[in-house]
Amino acid sequence: MSLTRFTAIAETVPNELWERIAYYANAREVSFLGPPKDIVNICLACRSFDRAIRFDDNPSLYARIFRFKFDYNAPLRRFGINWLTTRSMALELKKRIIVLKQVRQRVCTTQDLWTCYLMMLENDGRNERQLIEWAHLYGYLKRETCLRYEADLHSNTNWFQNTETTSLLLWLWWMTFSRDDVRIENPRVRDSLIYPLLHNLIVASFRYPNFYGPESHLHIPSTEEARCTWSSTPTTPVARVNHFAKEFDLATPLLNVASFLVWTVRLETIREVTPFDRSSISSLPPDRESAIARRMQGPTQTDVLEFHRAQIRAPTHCPSVLCTSFEEEILTQCVKESSEGISLVLGSRRYDQDWHRLAACSDSRAPSLNDNAYTPGALLGNWEGFFVQPKPVPLYRHPLYFTLQEHHCYDPDVPLAPGSDCTGGQDVLNAWLPQGITLKQYENEIEALDPVSHRNVRYHTFLPKRWDGTQNERVPGTSRKSGGTDENNFTNSFSYPNDILITGQTSEENGAAWGHYILIGRVRLWDGLIVLLRTPRDSTRSDLGRWIFRGYLHDYNLVGHWRETSTSPNLTGYQGGFVAHNLLDHTCM
Repeated sequence: MSLTRFTAIAETVPNELWERIAYYANAREVSFLGPPKDIVNICLACRSFDRAIRFDDNPSLYARIFRFKFDYNAPLRRFGINWLTTRSMALELKKRIIVLKQVRQRVCTTQDLWTCYLMMLENDGRNERQLIEWAHLYGYLKRETCLRYEADLHSNTNWFQNTETTSLLLWLWWMTFSRDDVRIENPRVRDSLIYPLLHNLIVASFRYPNFYGPESHLHIPSTEEARCTWSSTPTTPVARVNHFAKEFDLATPLLNVASFLVWTVRLETIREVTPFDRSSISSLPPDRESAIARRMQGPTQTDVLEFHRAQIRAPTHCPSVLCTSFEEEILTQCVKESSEGISLVLGSRRYDQDWHRLAACSDSRAPSLNDNAYTPGALLGNWEGFFVQPKPVPLYRHPLYFTLQEHHCYDPDVPLAPGSDCTGGQDVLNAWLPQGITLKQYENEIEALDPVSHRNVRYHTFLPKRWDGTQNERVPGTSRKSGGTDENNFTNSFSYPNDILITGQTSEENGAAWGHYILIGRVRLWDGLIVLLRTPRDSTRSDLGRWIFRGYLHDYNLVGHWRETSTSPNLTGYQGGFVAHNLLDHTCM
């Protein structure tokens, strides 16, 4: 066939058919990774083809290619279908392809790192494959981390100076490495991360942001009252980010949380291959029965070995499922995901709270109701972990065990008033609770007596069986607001608590080994900050200390910082990091 004849026939082909041809030429397993490079070759076939699939003239094609190459269930779930327009997905495809090339060439800007981080927050298998398998993110992270550590100490590119960039790098180190990845990591890279980089960040954690908003208040005050707020660490930076062709502010994820998680999972990997010196515990009784028989207190050999083997919950890679159908509708795909009941342990759902926290906490001067930063019931269960004491070398790990319960107050009941302290804050060193509070335990509820107003407040004890998929079901990524359908407000049909109290204690078994404690605390619903006050069960054992533990939940790990309570609340005080993971299976929630 002559070229003239071919061109004449091509001019009669409908644009929809050209679009299908271009789509199926790129929507194949062999062409999944990286840019849709076959687009260029197809455009050379004839001018009609070029006009039919040009980016500016046919965003529908590029939106379909975006849905083939990248995950979109998370943004659809979090923002709604009005956010993911054909043009916004096409522009997001173009931006991500540019970023992937930048990562592959190892020349990224901070905005590029934001794109990588948001891709991991939305990852259901495809995003991480693009970053890891095609863009070779691991190589970039190693090179960039090394360069920033070696940069001049006073340079903005230095590892310890640029909080925003260092935080994004560390979160990518955490989110893209499974435990198996860490096990085969180059030992030199691992050791360089642990000691010069992460160790210094952990020891000097008071220099970096620990919270998304001022820790002084349970309820973030309005702009007019904000002058009385304070925080013992710097505030986290806020960045202007472009995402799906829209620009908005996001709070930078906390550097200290990421550094402690990355440090912990690598230390655990070292312990896996390092034989435990049993001679160091030979003087201890072998188990609890022997300890009781010998009238000995403290840990047994079994307790020490159990603590040595304990591990936090590390990220896992998501299996990617490619859908090459041209007819696929985005709303149908979302319904499919919801009906399959994807486990909270895997996929992008485990990062829903992280996303909503970043979005809601970008401006603490204009606080708004945010019932997405914390999932009620998440603290219920037995927790196992450790805390470190801030000594320069080494960082000593100490066992941390506790069992927690949640108690919820619902509208129209008025929750317990927060406490007050000498700084004008709401007494964070007493877990935002009034001094002298008393609790009475009843079946399935507690009653808190406010010693100031002498008012009794009833809190319903959280029971997992209440979340049965019908009444009171928590829909991740939704809000209590009703009637709104804009890009920032969503709807649901269950009652979210207006306050959450936490009670707990160490179990008899763990208490016999490591000390008996009782815990009481509160959850700040604005950002999901959890504050637990831990005191000795025996009030005469003041030597055991009166500490608070402040932290956030990340994929069933409670991670943050403890501190003593004798120093003024607005000062740094004696403190260190901690992390604990929940031993209960919460996939039913």
